[in-house]
Amino acid sequence: MHRAAIAVVAIGVLGWVADRAQAVPRYSARYEEKCALCHVNPSGGGMRTLYASQYLVPEELAWSKPSSHILESIDPEIAKHIQIGTDFRTLYTYSDDPNAQTEDFFQMQGDVYLNFQMDDALSLYYDQGITSSYELFGLWQGLPLTSYVKVGRFVPAYGWKFDDHTMYVREALGFFPPTNSDVGIEFGLSPGRLDMQLSVVNGNRGGTFDDNQKLAAVFTGVYRGHLGPFGWAAGAAGYWEDGEAANFGSGGPYGYLTWKRLAWLGELDWFLDDPQGDGHTTGLVTSNEFSYLIRQGLELKATYDFLDPDWNTQTGSQSRVGGGVFALAKPFVAVEALYRRTRFDDGVALSGEDFWEAILQLHLLY
Repeated sequence: MHRAAIAVVAIGVLGWVADRAQAVPRYSARYEEKCALCHVNPSGGGMRTLYASQYLVPEELAWSKPSSHILESIDPEIAKHIQIGTDFRTLYTYSDDPNAQTEDFFQMQGDVYLNFQMDDALSLYYDQGITSSYELFGLWQGLPLTSYVKVGRFVPAYGWKFDDHTMYVREALGFFPPTNSDVGIEFGLSPGRLDMQLSVVNGNRGGTFDDNQKLAAVFTGVYRGHLGPFGWAAGAAGYWEDGEAANFGSGGPYGYLTWKRLAWLGELDWFLDDPQGDGHTTGLVTSNEFSYLIRQGLELKATYDFLDPDWNTQTGSQSRVGGGVFALAKPFVAVEALYRRTRFDDGVALSGEDFWEAILQLHLLY
Protein backbone atom coordinates (compact mmCIF):
# COMPACT_ATOMS: atom_id res chain seq x y z
CA MET A 1 0.00 0.00 0.00
CA HIS A 2 2.84 2.39 0.90
CA ARG A 3 4.68 1.67 -2.34
CA ALA A 4 1.51 2.24 -4.32
CA ALA A 5 0.94 5.57 -2.63
CA ILE A 6 4.51 6.65 -3.32
CA ALA A 7 4.13 5.64 -6.96
CA VAL A 8 0.95 7.66 -7.30
CA VAL A 9 2.67 10.70 -5.81
CA ALA A 10 5.73 10.28 -8.04
CA ILE A 11 3.61 10.01 -11.18
CA GLY A 12 1.69 13.09 -10.13
CA VAL A 13 4.86 15.07 -9.49
CA LEU A 14 6.33 14.13 -12.85
CA GLY A 15 3.34 14.41 -15.05
CA TRP A 16 -0.17 15.45 -14.07
CA VAL A 17 -0.24 18.25 -11.54
CA ALA A 18 -1.72 21.64 -10.92
CA ASP A 19 -1.80 25.13 -9.56
CA ARG A 20 -3.76 26.87 -6.84
CA ALA A 21 -5.73 29.73 -8.32
CA GLN A 22 -6.99 31.42 -5.19
CA ALA A 23 -4.86 34.27 -3.86
CA VAL A 24 -1.77 33.70 -6.01
CA PRO A 25 0.73 36.56 -5.67
CA ARG A 26 2.90 35.26 -8.51
CA TYR A 27 0.07 36.05 -10.96
CA SER A 28 0.17 39.62 -9.67
CA ALA A 29 3.94 39.59 -10.26
CA ARG A 30 3.72 38.21 -13.80
CA TYR A 31 1.00 40.63 -14.84
CA GLU A 32 2.58 43.47 -12.82
CA GLU A 33 -0.90 44.26 -11.56
CA LYS A 34 -2.53 44.72 -8.17
CA CYS A 35 -4.60 42.04 -6.43
CA ALA A 36 -7.80 43.98 -7.19
CA LEU A 37 -7.50 42.95 -10.84
CA CYS A 38 -8.54 39.39 -9.93
CA HIS A 39 -10.26 39.67 -6.53
CA VAL A 40 -13.36 41.44 -5.25
CA ASN A 41 -11.43 42.10 -2.03
CA PRO A 42 -8.97 44.91 -2.96
CA SER A 43 -6.25 43.44 -0.73
CA GLY A 44 -6.52 40.04 -2.42
CA GLY A 45 -7.85 36.57 -1.67
CA GLY A 46 -11.29 35.01 -1.80
CA MET A 47 -13.88 35.68 -4.51
CA ARG A 48 -12.62 36.40 -7.99
CA THR A 49 -13.85 39.38 -9.98
CA LEU A 50 -16.14 38.90 -12.97
CA TYR A 51 -13.17 39.83 -15.17
CA ALA A 52 -11.06 37.05 -13.66
CA SER A 53 -13.83 34.41 -13.73
CA GLN A 54 -15.17 35.17 -17.19
CA TYR A 55 -11.98 36.08 -19.02
CA LEU A 56 -8.60 35.92 -17.25
CA VAL A 57 -8.79 32.41 -15.78
CA PRO A 58 -10.37 30.61 -18.79
CA GLU A 59 -8.57 32.59 -21.51
CA GLU A 60 -5.09 33.35 -20.15
CA LEU A 61 -4.37 31.05 -17.18
CA ALA A 62 -5.93 27.66 -17.94
CA TRP A 63 -4.16 25.02 -20.03
CA SER A 64 -7.32 23.97 -21.86
CA LYS A 65 -9.43 26.84 -23.15
CA PRO A 66 -13.19 26.28 -23.11
CA SER A 67 -15.38 26.57 -26.19
CA SER A 68 -17.17 29.83 -26.94
CA HIS A 69 -20.40 28.19 -25.77
CA ILE A 70 -18.87 27.37 -22.36
CA LEU A 71 -17.38 30.84 -22.08
CA GLU A 72 -20.77 32.42 -22.65
CA SER A 73 -22.28 30.24 -19.92
CA ILE A 74 -19.79 31.37 -17.23
CA ASP A 75 -21.84 33.78 -15.18
CA PRO A 76 -21.18 34.07 -11.41
CA GLU A 77 -23.99 36.63 -11.08
CA ILE A 78 -27.00 34.70 -9.76
CA ALA A 79 -29.14 37.85 -9.74
CA LYS A 80 -28.72 41.49 -10.53
CA HIS A 81 -25.88 42.82 -8.33
CA ILE A 82 -25.42 39.47 -6.50
CA GLN A 83 -22.30 37.44 -7.27
CA ILE A 84 -21.25 33.99 -6.00
CA GLY A 85 -18.00 32.06 -5.97
CA THR A 86 -16.36 29.05 -4.34
CA ASP A 87 -13.07 27.33 -3.54
CA PHE A 88 -12.91 23.60 -2.78
CA ARG A 89 -9.63 21.81 -1.99
CA THR A 90 -9.01 18.19 -1.00
CA LEU A 91 -5.50 16.94 -0.15
CA TYR A 92 -3.89 13.53 0.01
CA THR A 93 -0.66 13.50 2.05
CA TYR A 94 1.97 10.78 2.43
CA SER A 95 4.71 11.51 4.96
CA ASP A 96 7.25 9.98 7.33
CA ASP A 97 6.49 12.66 9.93
CA PRO A 98 6.39 10.81 13.28
CA ASN A 99 3.94 13.37 14.69
CA ALA A 100 1.33 13.18 11.90
CA GLN A 101 -0.75 10.71 9.93
CA THR A 102 1.50 9.07 7.32
CA GLU A 103 -1.37 8.57 4.88
CA ASP A 104 -4.34 10.86 5.09
CA PHE A 105 -7.03 12.66 3.13
CA PHE A 106 -7.75 16.17 4.35
CA GLN A 107 -10.48 18.62 3.39
CA MET A 108 -8.33 21.73 3.34
CA GLN A 109 -10.88 24.25 2.12
CA GLY A 110 -14.55 24.64 1.36
CA ASP A 111 -15.46 28.31 0.99
CA VAL A 112 -18.59 29.86 -0.48
CA TYR A 113 -18.51 33.57 -1.38
CA LEU A 114 -21.33 36.06 -1.76
CA ASN A 115 -21.01 39.69 -2.80
CA PHE A 116 -23.97 42.06 -2.73
CA GLN A 117 -23.34 45.19 -4.82
CA MET A 118 -25.63 47.76 -3.22
CA ASP A 119 -24.67 50.61 -5.52
CA ASP A 120 -21.68 51.65 -7.64
CA ALA A 121 -19.47 52.20 -4.59
CA LEU A 122 -20.91 50.16 -1.69
CA SER A 123 -20.93 46.36 -1.35
CA LEU A 124 -21.35 43.66 1.30
CA TYR A 125 -18.96 40.70 1.13
CA TYR A 126 -19.38 37.32 2.86
CA ASP A 127 -17.02 34.34 2.85
CA GLN A 128 -18.02 31.25 4.85
CA GLY A 129 -15.61 28.34 5.20
CA ILE A 130 -16.10 24.80 6.47
CA THR A 131 -14.50 25.72 9.81
CA SER A 132 -15.16 28.74 12.01
CA SER A 133 -13.18 30.82 9.51
CA TYR A 134 -15.17 33.53 7.77
CA GLU A 135 -15.03 37.08 6.45
CA LEU A 136 -17.93 39.54 6.56
CA PHE A 137 -17.36 43.18 5.73
CA GLY A 138 -18.80 46.24 4.10
CA LEU A 139 -16.69 47.83 1.37
CA TRP A 140 -16.87 51.42 0.16
CA GLN A 141 -14.81 51.99 -2.98
CA GLY A 142 -14.32 54.76 -5.52
CA LEU A 143 -12.80 57.27 -3.10
CA PRO A 144 -9.99 59.69 -4.13
CA LEU A 145 -6.59 58.16 -5.06
CA THR A 146 -8.32 54.85 -5.89
CA SER A 147 -8.94 54.32 -2.19
CA TYR A 148 -11.47 52.33 -0.18
CA VAL A 149 -12.71 51.72 3.36
CA LYS A 150 -13.51 48.25 4.68
CA VAL A 151 -15.34 47.57 7.97
CA GLY A 152 -16.11 44.17 9.54
CA ARG A 153 -14.26 40.85 9.87
CA PHE A 154 -11.46 40.30 7.35
CA VAL A 155 -7.94 38.95 6.95
CA PRO A 156 -5.68 41.98 7.59
CA ALA A 157 -3.48 42.95 4.66
CA TYR A 158 0.08 41.98 5.62
CA GLY A 159 2.85 41.16 3.14
CA TRP A 160 2.16 38.44 0.60
CA LYS A 161 -1.09 36.51 1.02
CA PHE A 162 0.44 33.25 -0.18
CA ASP A 163 -2.15 30.71 -1.30
CA ASP A 164 -0.31 28.09 0.78
CA HIS A 165 -1.21 29.07 4.34
CA THR A 166 1.55 26.83 5.73
CA MET A 167 4.22 29.16 4.34
CA TYR A 168 6.14 30.15 7.46
CA VAL A 169 5.47 33.91 7.17
CA ARG A 170 1.73 33.16 7.29
CA GLU A 171 1.70 30.39 9.89
CA ALA A 172 4.30 31.70 12.34
CA LEU A 173 2.84 35.22 12.39
CA GLY A 174 -0.72 34.09 13.08
CA PHE A 175 -2.25 34.43 9.59
CA PHE A 176 -3.28 30.78 9.45
CA PRO A 177 -6.97 29.79 9.12
CA PRO A 178 -9.30 29.58 10.91
CA THR A 179 -7.70 32.25 13.14
CA ASN A 180 -6.42 34.55 10.37
CA SER A 181 -9.34 36.99 10.28
CA ASP A 182 -9.95 39.86 12.69
CA VAL A 183 -12.59 42.54 13.30
CA GLY A 184 -11.84 46.19 12.60
CA ILE A 185 -11.48 48.81 9.91
CA GLU A 186 -9.12 48.97 6.94
CA PHE A 187 -8.21 51.90 4.71
CA GLY A 188 -6.47 51.27 1.39
CA LEU A 189 -5.30 53.34 -1.52
CA SER A 190 -3.58 52.45 -4.79
CA PRO A 191 -2.66 55.45 -6.94
CA GLY A 192 -0.48 54.51 -9.91
CA ARG A 193 2.06 51.79 -9.05
CA LEU A 194 1.62 52.17 -5.29
CA ASP A 195 -0.63 49.85 -3.29
CA MET A 196 -0.99 50.20 0.49
CA GLN A 197 -3.37 49.34 3.35
CA LEU A 198 -3.64 50.39 6.98
CA SER A 199 -5.87 48.49 9.41
CA VAL A 200 -6.89 48.89 13.03
CA VAL A 201 -8.21 45.58 14.38
CA ASN A 202 -8.96 43.88 17.70
CA GLY A 203 -5.64 42.05 17.71
CA ASN A 204 -6.78 38.44 18.12
CA ARG A 205 -3.70 37.23 16.19
CA GLY A 206 -3.65 33.44 16.26
CA GLY A 207 -7.06 33.23 17.97
CA THR A 208 -10.71 33.20 16.97
CA PHE A 209 -11.85 35.75 19.57
CA ASP A 210 -10.24 38.82 21.08
CA ASP A 211 -9.11 38.26 24.68
CA ASN A 212 -8.13 41.78 25.72
CA GLN A 213 -9.13 45.44 25.46
CA LYS A 214 -6.15 46.48 23.31
CA LEU A 215 -6.17 47.16 19.58
CA ALA A 216 -3.59 46.27 16.95
CA ALA A 217 -2.35 48.26 13.95
CA VAL A 218 -1.43 46.58 10.67
CA PHE A 219 0.31 48.20 7.69
CA THR A 220 1.45 46.97 4.30
CA GLY A 221 2.61 48.86 1.25
CA VAL A 222 4.27 47.89 -2.02
CA TYR A 223 5.47 49.77 -5.10
CA ARG A 224 5.69 48.02 -8.47
CA GLY A 225 8.11 48.96 -11.21
CA HIS A 226 9.69 47.79 -14.46
CA LEU A 227 13.33 48.04 -15.59
CA GLY A 228 14.15 46.70 -19.03
CA PRO A 229 13.15 43.03 -19.15
CA PHE A 230 12.70 42.88 -15.38
CA GLY A 231 9.55 43.49 -13.36
CA TRP A 232 10.00 44.26 -9.68
CA ALA A 233 8.17 45.22 -6.53
CA ALA A 234 9.46 46.40 -3.17
CA GLY A 235 7.39 46.85 -0.05
CA ALA A 236 7.22 46.63 3.72
CA ALA A 237 4.71 45.31 6.24
CA GLY A 238 4.25 45.85 9.96
CA TYR A 239 2.03 44.67 12.85
CA TRP A 240 1.95 45.97 16.43
CA GLU A 241 -0.23 45.36 19.46
CA ASP A 242 0.20 46.64 23.01
CA GLY A 243 -1.16 43.59 24.79
CA GLU A 244 -2.23 43.35 28.41
CA ALA A 245 0.15 40.48 29.19
CA ALA A 246 2.65 40.97 26.37
CA ASN A 247 3.36 43.24 23.44
CA PHE A 248 3.80 41.72 20.01
CA GLY A 249 5.14 43.22 16.82
CA SER A 250 6.41 42.05 13.47
CA GLY A 251 7.63 43.69 10.31
CA GLY A 252 9.95 43.49 7.37
CA PRO A 253 10.41 43.81 3.60
CA TYR A 254 8.72 41.85 0.84
CA GLY A 255 8.75 42.00 -2.94
CA TYR A 256 9.11 40.19 -6.24
CA LEU A 257 11.37 40.02 -9.27
CA THR A 258 10.28 38.67 -12.67
CA TRP A 259 12.20 37.96 -15.86
CA LYS A 260 10.42 36.44 -18.85
CA ARG A 261 8.91 33.16 -17.52
CA LEU A 262 10.69 33.26 -14.15
CA ALA A 263 9.26 34.81 -10.97
CA TRP A 264 10.56 35.11 -7.42
CA LEU A 265 8.51 36.33 -4.49
CA GLY A 266 9.93 36.73 -1.01
CA GLU A 267 9.13 38.06 2.43
CA LEU A 268 11.37 38.50 5.47
CA ASP A 269 9.95 39.37 8.90
CA TRP A 270 11.38 40.02 12.32
CA PHE A 271 8.97 39.52 15.21
CA LEU A 272 9.16 40.63 18.82
CA ASP A 273 7.36 39.02 21.78
CA ASP A 274 7.75 41.36 24.74
CA PRO A 275 5.94 40.19 27.90
CA GLN A 276 5.33 42.54 30.81
CA GLY A 277 8.41 42.55 33.01
CA ASP A 278 11.93 41.50 32.09
CA GLY A 279 12.99 39.72 28.94
CA HIS A 280 11.80 39.49 25.37
CA THR A 281 12.40 37.33 22.31
CA THR A 282 13.20 38.46 18.78
CA GLY A 283 12.59 35.95 16.00
CA LEU A 284 13.17 35.77 12.27
CA VAL A 285 11.01 34.16 9.60
CA THR A 286 11.21 34.14 5.81
CA SER A 287 9.32 32.52 2.94
CA ASN A 288 10.34 32.43 -0.72
CA GLU A 289 8.67 31.12 -3.85
CA PHE A 290 10.31 30.52 -7.24
CA SER A 291 8.26 29.61 -10.30
CA TYR A 292 8.84 28.94 -13.97
CA LEU A 293 5.99 29.03 -16.50
CA ILE A 294 6.52 26.08 -18.85
CA ARG A 295 3.46 26.92 -20.89
CA GLN A 296 0.05 28.42 -20.23
CA GLY A 297 -1.47 26.52 -17.33
CA LEU A 298 1.68 24.53 -16.46
CA GLU A 299 4.33 25.66 -13.97
CA LEU A 300 7.31 24.46 -11.98
CA LYS A 301 7.54 25.82 -8.44
CA ALA A 302 10.09 25.69 -5.63
CA THR A 303 9.81 27.09 -2.10
CA TYR A 304 12.11 27.84 0.81
CA ASP A 305 11.02 28.68 4.38
CA PHE A 306 13.06 29.38 7.50
CA LEU A 307 12.06 30.09 11.10
CA ASP A 308 14.18 31.02 14.12
CA PRO A 309 11.93 31.86 17.11
CA ASP A 310 14.74 33.67 18.96
CA TRP A 311 17.89 34.54 17.06
CA ASN A 312 19.66 35.85 20.17
CA THR A 313 19.82 32.44 21.89
CA GLN A 314 20.24 28.79 20.94
CA THR A 315 16.51 28.06 20.81
CA GLY A 316 16.68 26.07 17.60
CA SER A 317 15.43 26.71 14.08
CA GLN A 318 13.32 25.07 11.40
CA SER A 319 13.63 25.15 7.61
CA ARG A 320 11.67 23.66 4.71
CA VAL A 321 12.39 23.24 1.02
CA GLY A 322 9.82 22.07 -1.52
CA GLY A 323 9.04 21.76 -5.17
CA GLY A 324 6.61 20.39 -7.69
CA VAL A 325 4.88 20.85 -11.02
CA PHE A 326 1.55 22.64 -11.36
CA ALA A 327 -1.16 22.80 -14.00
CA LEU A 328 -4.47 24.61 -14.11
CA ALA A 329 -5.86 21.85 -16.30
CA LYS A 330 -9.21 23.52 -17.03
CA PRO A 331 -10.60 26.94 -16.09
CA PHE A 332 -12.14 25.70 -12.85
CA VAL A 333 -10.23 22.45 -12.19
CA ALA A 334 -6.71 22.40 -10.77
CA VAL A 335 -4.54 19.56 -9.51
CA GLU A 336 -1.24 19.84 -7.67
CA ALA A 337 1.63 17.64 -6.52
CA LEU A 338 4.36 18.78 -4.14
CA TYR A 339 7.32 17.26 -2.34
CA ARG A 340 8.62 19.04 0.77
CA ARG A 341 11.34 18.30 3.31
CA THR A 342 11.47 19.87 6.76
CA ARG A 343 14.67 20.01 8.82
CA PHE A 344 15.28 21.02 12.44
CA ASP A 345 18.32 22.54 14.10
CA ASP A 346 17.42 21.45 17.61
CA GLY A 347 17.48 23.91 20.47
CA VAL A 348 15.80 24.68 23.78
CA ALA A 349 12.47 25.94 22.43
CA LEU A 350 12.28 24.39 18.95
CA SER A 351 13.25 20.83 18.10
CA GLY A 352 11.95 17.88 16.17
CA GLU A 353 12.74 15.03 13.81
CA ASP A 354 13.39 15.79 10.15
CA PHE A 355 10.64 14.56 7.83
CA TRP A 356 9.42 14.67 4.25
CA GLU A 357 5.94 14.84 2.81
CA ALA A 358 4.35 14.34 -0.61
CA ILE A 359 1.06 16.09 -1.30
CA LEU A 360 -1.59 15.71 -4.01
CA GLN A 361 -4.34 18.31 -4.21
CA LEU A 362 -7.56 18.72 -6.13
CA HIS A 363 -8.85 22.30 -6.34
CA LEU A 364 -12.23 23.28 -7.77
CA LEU A 365 -12.82 27.02 -8.08
CA TYR A 366 -15.46 29.33 -9.49
